[in-house]
Amino acid sequence: MKLLRCRICGETYLGTGAPDRCPFCGAGEQYFVPAEQYPADVNSVDLTEVELADLQTAIGLERGNARFYAALGGQAGSPTLQSAYKRLSAIEAEHCSVFCKLAGVTKPSDLREPSSSAGDWCADIADSLAREQRASAFYAEAARRASSERVREVLAAVSAVEIDHIEVDGLASRLAGC
Repeated sequence: MKLLRCRICGETYLGTGAPDRCPFCGAGEQYFVPAEQYPADVNSVDLTEVELADLQTAIGLERGNARFYAALGGQAGSPTLQSAYKRLSAIEAEHCSVFCKLAGVTKPSDLREPSSSAGDWCADIADSLAREQRASAFYAEAARRASSERVREVLAAVSAVEIDHIEVDGLASRLAGC
């Protein structure tokens, strides 16, 4: 067995090797390092004003998405979709937490509280798709303008995870018959 840590979220994974995706934040296997090589000060970054503003925007996006997906996780009609969106809620909450650590701010306390949704799977999946497209594009752009290597690494990794979520929305749309 190996003890590995995700460079993006810092969570510890126990296994024989790195998973394809971090079970906590969704980052790719290339972000796993042996636990003893994980730098304790990885999120101690001197941020530019632009980076701080981008991280604050990211916190807002991920907070909103985590709460929206929590609402979908409680929506009636499809246990499979409920389960998928509960998982997405947890991943988005983890992204919010990572952005808060980088920005040096307290994590919002309401990340698991459901916000509102349309209550219709097809409408909500379309909303999810728009949210994921917006987040992925924003993170990719913010990564390009970041001067800190750590901020760039995190934003690029999370942008890629959001692209994976776009694929999940496609699967969910087919499952819901949209």
